[in-house]
Amino acid sequence: MSNIPKDQISDWLKKLERESWQLELLVSAFTIFLLIMATGEFDAFLTEVQFNYNASSSTLGFIFLFLALVHQSLQALTACLIGHLMLRGFWIGTIGLRSVQSSVDFSTFNYSEFFTKKLKEKVISLDQLVIKLDEICSVIFAFAFLVISILMAFGLYLLFIGAIAVFFNSLVELFPAATVAISYGSLVIMLTLMLSGLIYMIDYFTLGFFKRIKWFSKIYYPFYRFYNVITLSSLSRSIYYYMISKFSKKKIRLVYAFAGLIMFFLVMFEFDQHQYFPNRTNEYFAPLNSYDDQRPEDDYIGKISIASSFYDRPHFQVFLRYDAADNSLIKGQCEDFVPLKDDGLNWKLSFKAVDGNVSIGGSDYSDENFEKLLDCQSSIYQISINDSVYQDLNYHFYVHPAKEQKGLLTTIPTDAFLEGENLLKVKKIQDDSTKSVTDFASVPFWYKTSN
Repeated sequence: MSNIPKDQISDWLKKLERESWQLELLVSAFTIFLLIMATGEFDAFLTEVQFNYNASSSTLGFIFLFLALVHQSLQALTACLIGHLMLRGFWIGTIGLRSVQSSVDFSTFNYSEFFTKKLKEKVISLDQLVIKLDEICSVIFAFAFLVISILMAFGLYLLFIGAIAVFFNSLVELFPAATVAISYGSLVIMLTLMLSGLIYMIDYFTLGFFKRIKWFSKIYYPFYRFYNVITLSSLSRSIYYYMISKFSKKKIRLVYAFAGLIMFFLVMFEFDQHQYFPNRTNEYFAPLNSYDDQRPEDDYIGKISIASSFYDRPHFQVFLRYDAADNSLIKGQCEDFVPLKDDGLNWKLSFKAVDGNVSIGGSDYSDENFEKLLDCQSSIYQISINDSVYQDLNYHFYVHPAKEQKGLLTTIPTDAFLEGENLLKVKKIQDDSTKSVTDFASVPFWYKTSN
């Protein structure tokens, strides 16, 4: 468009400004529909990540936190666009009303002189209301994407910090002799990133506090450019600066404070009137997803699972879900054993030389000591029925039909079960020198002797 005269570009932009509400309505409605669908799919994806990966590990923890912020961004964008769509509907209704009634005749109300005077001062004309609503709607539409950029920028910053931490951990593993030097270097860099990141965040939300300090602005500028790149803030920079130049800084700070207060209450508080109901499962709970015949098809197994809450067969099967977060516990039980697979990235391909030729195939772990794997994984559990601990149970690797979750399957004879209610308890050994155990899961079930 560089060859088009400036006056034509100006006319084209003014026409877009006048007709932008049509695009806003179309984009808002379509985007809300897609976001509602995407949020549901993203919820399912986050649940899958939680159950299939160790999100508490140093590397995946930052990635999971980033994904959680993406999820919050989708919800924030949906809320903003719904608000925008409702205000645009109000705006269209105001225009329709103006076409049939353009002014207010207060004399027909027979109000007192005092009320009539006050209403004339307070009730704005429909023309002013239409203009004001149009302005607010356009700003909300832009602000919705600014909120997204803020949350995504914070997530990318945390992801960058996590990547730096993983990099230094890798250096320590590669060069153990230089551990002290690497540790000091990583400490200096991490503190610098955290301090400069905090300054950048304060500057952003105070609408440029550090940019106003003459001597500090030159020192701050390289950090400002750096964080613009790693957080992709440059994509929303124009919206940010145009908005803070359009409205008073006091109003913008109030909006930020209000949004921050909402986020604070959503994170720190929850409304719950079930005062006499526990928040966490315990031995008095009957967890729905622990029974195969009652668990919804799209639900995951929390910790353990049995076939049904009512049992009448001579053998009782228990499934223990394998949680990747237990790798450190298992390693503590089998310190002298190292599996062929690593905890994390593994090669998908294997290369073998056969008769002078190189063959490429899938990863081959057939040389693994599977018996030792089974013993190590099962060693962290202690199973009891009605406080009777069962020793020397036989375990098998098992992929459960529910979401194909990996774990262990064991069978317990029912000859010592009580007629009626029984309680299955599973304890987990802790990774310490005393090998103490702690309550892991409990499931009540009812047994009836088969005739």
